[in-house]
Amino acid sequence: MNNHSLTVLICLLLLDCRGKPELTTGSEAALRNYKEGVQLWSQFYYTEARVQFDSSLTADSGFAMGWARLAVLNLDTRDEHAARQNIERALHLSINASELEQLYIRYWNRQIRFLGEGAAAVVDSIITLYPEEAEAHVMRGGLYERGAMLDSAIAHYREAVKLDSGYARAVMLLGYAYSTAGEEEKAIDQMQRYIRLAPDLADPRASYADLLLRVGRYDEALDQYDRSLELKPDYWYSISQIGFIYSILGRLRDAEKQFELGMALLPQNPQLEADRVAVVAGLDMQRGNYARALEQYSKALALDSVNFDASFGLVLALAKLGRFDEAAPVIKRIQLEIERRHLTESPVMVGYHMMRGRVLLDERRLDQARGECLEALDRAQPIARAPVFRLLAEISLKERNFDQALNEVEEALSVNPNSTSALLTLTRIYHADGERRMTQEIGGRLLEFWKSADDDFKDLAELKGLLGSSPAVSFSSKP
Repeated sequence: MNNHSLTVLICLLLLDCRGKPELTTGSEAALRNYKEGVQLWSQFYYTEARVQFDSSLTADSGFAMGWARLAVLNLDTRDEHAARQNIERALHLSINASELEQLYIRYWNRQIRFLGEGAAAVVDSIITLYPEEAEAHVMRGGLYERGAMLDSAIAHYREAVKLDSGYARAVMLLGYAYSTAGEEEKAIDQMQRYIRLAPDLADPRASYADLLLRVGRYDEALDQYDRSLELKPDYWYSISQIGFIYSILGRLRDAEKQFELGMALLPQNPQLEADRVAVVAGLDMQRGNYARALEQYSKALALDSVNFDASFGLVLALAKLGRFDEAAPVIKRIQLEIERRHLTESPVMVGYHMMRGRVLLDERRLDQARGECLEALDRAQPIARAPVFRLLAEISLKERNFDQALNEVEEALSVNPNSTSALLTLTRIYHADGERRMTQEIGGRLLEFWKSADDDFKDLAELKGLLGSSPAVSFSSKP
């Protein structure tokens, strides 16, 4: 602890608006900076929050909750090593903290160490002992959501909002959960409420944009991200998400600039750098430069050997290069890492089965590829089913089962009617089936989406080839 707290030996048991003991520290400056840090963290202003937490701990190095919240921020910004170090220090110091603080610290410790069942047991204790603690319901909802138990997650987010109607983060999470469940109207209502609760913050607009992006309303999403940047021009998340939309639209060079700028605004660490390199590799995949992508994914894994994005990408790049024997051990390592993190019941498994399905499709082991897709479909929440159905359609196309392929791609488009990958699959199906008119019609929609795409965008080059080998059909206003 700092000299002031050692001299005076005071314990500030600060009371929140409900009058319960909240925080234990010997420094008013530590408390002030901590609270500011928590507020900034809740707004996703991570770099600014880090400054406040550091200032808090400078004022009182024995402040257990300060170290714990810093550990949470470390994890949110991909610095798992620092998160473990800081939560360990928080645990050591928590012997003098209040019961509630100790419970929170134990919860975060188990979360950081991927001990989901243990974390659930702790947060259930918080809810039992402190039934008015809204944040505990948000935590419990997050655990249920990671366990693919969406109804239970929604119930806890709703309870958090019921306990604290001004709890903006809970409202946001409820909006996302409704969106994941495919309840778009409820999701939009909650995000608009989020905007009303925090009209001067950047994230509510960005979160609303996310919902629009999920259903293919790209122009509207871009407008909302831009509006969030009017409120905070250096908001890293909106900058990066604009990059994601650019990548969908084939503007790969612009996308890379956005990703670089957005990630540079976060606290830097090797794991975050691995994320950045993996993003660049993903853009190389979109260019069809699989050898370059392979190099970049390997570089990312040298920085963070358990980076899921890089590991998944490495497998797909190897498959595109026909190096299936090399992909097999990487897939095994991914499986072991999923088990280590206790994620076998989580949404991560959807991506795992999809990755395996893509590899098997490239190997032309179509029955097995379909089996992996069905595993993914069984686990996927409604909003995540579009890419699964699109991959199923690609398998059916390889089998030249055009009717089934059309049914499957229509399922994908029912989730996101403007999914460019699904529309390209649909164009492929019509072209393979000799449907010239529909090839031109759907291809024309895609050309509009990709009107500003880079010349080396692989999907645009393929589309032009499909349209070039499928002559345009003249249309009349009547049969």
